[in-house]
Amino acid sequence: MKRLYIVKKNDIILIGTISIIAMIFYIFVFSKEADIVKISIDGIEYGTYSLDKDQIININNSNTLQIIDNTATMIEADCPDQLCIHQASISKNRQNIICLPNKVIAEVISVDETEFDVLVY
Repeated sequence: MKRLYIVKKNDIILIGTISIIAMIFYIFVFSKEADIVKISIDGIEYGTYSLDKDQIININNSNTLQIIDNTATMIEADCPDQLCIHQASISKNRQNIICLPNKVIAEVISVDETEFDVLVY
């Protein structure tokens, strides 16, 4: 017997509803302007810096991060591939710049974001 798979009206409604919910979640979480940039080296927090203040941050004498106009940009690195320098400036919540050879991560986050990953009752 040959089975025919036909998409029904309810299937389309379900897929559309899930897509709309996913888009709303994405817009709500990732399009917020961030307040601080958190820098970590090899998983250990190096420091947090405000995006409101223009400054240049020297990270472990290997990378240099520049904060101008509420955006963060990696401007110098001593790694061989220089990929972190060619990444775009970051300013939205949860965007990041990663330098793998130096194990440096610069991530912009919102201050009102909670620090909890999981709540157990």
